Amino acid sequence: MIKKILMTSIIILFGINMLPARTIQMTLDNGMVVVLKENRSTPLVSGVICVKAGSKFEDASNNGFTHFLEHLLFNGTKTKSRLELNEGFKDHGGYINAFTQKDLTAYLFVIPSEFTEYALEAQSDQLFNSTLPDSEFPKERKIVAEEINKDYDNPDYQAEMFFDSLAYQGTPYALSVLGPKEVIANIPREQVLAYYQQRYVPGNMIGLFIGDFQIETFGKLVNKYYGKILAGQPPAPQEFAINPPYDNQIHIKQYPTKVTYIHMIFPAPSYKDPDYYAIDMLAQLLDAGESSSLYKALTRKDDPLVNEMSVYLETQSDFSLVHFTASTDDPAKIDRVVAIVRRVFADAGKTTYEPKQMQRIIIGNKTSQIYLEEKLHYYGFQMASKLVNCGYAFIDNYVKNLEAVKPLQIQKAAGKYYGTGKYLAMAMVPPAEEGK
Repeated sequence: MIKKILMTSIIILFGINMLPARTIQMTLDNGMVVVLKENRSTPLVSGVICVKAGSKFEDASNNGFTHFLEHLLFNGTKTKSRLELNEGFKDHGGYINAFTQKDLTAYLFVIPSEFTEYALEAQSDQLFNSTLPDSEFPKERKIVAEEINKDYDNPDYQAEMFFDSLAYQGTPYALSVLGPKEVIANIPREQVLAYYQQRYVPGNMIGLFIGDFQIETFGKLVNKYYGKILAGQPPAPQEFAINPPYDNQIHIKQYPTKVTYIHMIFPAPSYKDPDYYAIDMLAQLLDAGESSSLYKALTRKDDPLVNEMSVYLETQSDFSLVHFTASTDDPAKIDRVVAIVRRVFADAGKTTYEPKQMQRIIIGNKTSQIYLEEKLHYYGFQMASKLVNCGYAFIDNYVKNLEAVKPLQIQKAAGKYYGTGKYLAMAMVPPAEEGK
């Protein structure tokens, strides 16, 4: 039996009614959740299967297993060789790829709609019947080691790891996705296989398919290739309490780089909290380029403090955080940058928010959604994290909920979360010159 939730939405933008976009969410008998979204604009179909497997589910002893396993799943199944699996999609004019994050691993394809059934069969086979051949381990170890070397030589990555080590300290969120080279060099196949068998079960996955198909017919194919897999036993849900050390100090790390990286973190409500969308709107207003009060304060023509900046709301199933990031050529400007950002957030509960600027944010979100849905496999890329952490209903209702936010709600929520002045500030700077 397949449980279905039907969601049909009509997008109204600039007074134009778009055709209804039919969407169905199904829960297959084996526990796998699947979202089917029609889009007949191009004769293509894209699918992304998100596995709840990422570095947040690892520890120091197996950090890197998830990403390494992602590589191994392109090395053949019980019925297909590595070449047949990878080149098969190319033979049908398609594309296949995967990526690993802290919270998930995603496998995706895009293919002409006439070859949809081929893609579904091949992707299902890859996910549930990969053999993880011993002979491929040396090759994949070398590839991942090269990725680690490349990232460790990248100042951006070093800054990210430093910031993560403070913001998420004491939790697996502080672990890197790639893991350390010594773990990768000694990964035993038996442990990787056990991790694969534990996490790659239908009840630990959620899929999103979008493209040129008729929902009822496509749903039968999905059930044929994914619904017949044995349910297995999904791992127990894990939750982590994130408690950044909001000590109102600037934590500094030196690294051989010409750029100074600044990162600040502020508390934020869970996506289930009524204040969530008000804080989300605030973050987007602060990130709105030249119309942002924060951007104006940091990029004055007579005294620019940063080269670039961004503000964004991180949304996980366990927590939410507001992030401010910036770069500057002069580490002597760090104190002033932090002071301005502190002041803007502290005053956010007393700031007047213009409905015109808020409407600009809403229109931007609506148009982004339309553009994204036309880039089928990018839609899966962008939606994967929200799909796993918040569910499709969150995605489907997001713009409507954001649109309902009023200026007074932003003031009240900002006063509640930022009136106390809590923040965590970090910076990665070039080594100090001798004598300074």
